[in-house]
Amino acid sequence: METTAARIMVIEDDHDLMRLITHTLTAAGFHVIPAYGGEDGLRKVRLQPPDLILTDLAMPLMSGVEVIHRVKSDPRSKHVPCVAVTAFMWDHIAQNAGEAGCDSYLPKPFSAVRLLQEVAKYVRLPGKLSTRSAAPHRA
Repeated sequence: METTAARIMVIEDDHDLMRLITHTLTAAGFHVIPAYGGEDGLRKVRLQPPDLILTDLAMPLMSGVEVIHRVKSDPRSKHVPCVAVTAFMWDHIAQNAGEAGCDSYLPKPFSAVRLLQEVAKYVRLPGKLSTRSAAPHRA
């Protein structure tokens, strides 16, 4: 029995990092929704909330902290987990993200394995079987 791949929104203003994250998640079987900046991300969240949001914190025009605050303040999307992808782990920016409702942090730089480990905390990895075996049961 196949399940629908989780929809992960990536909000990032760095095109190279966007490509890296998108490639890693797509290769793992996820459906990725790219959003270039906070305003684009919020517009797309309003259209259809994803299963998980990965957002940079330090972006021009609208910070990831503001994105998280708005996502968590909206009844339609407040349930969506938000992971801050940031180099500012011990900075006031990370503290502000936590106060806005950030669910966890993924420190930059990170490996593909670490990215997938963090994502797996919130959504099911594609292709993983449930606790029931896929093999036929023999009595």
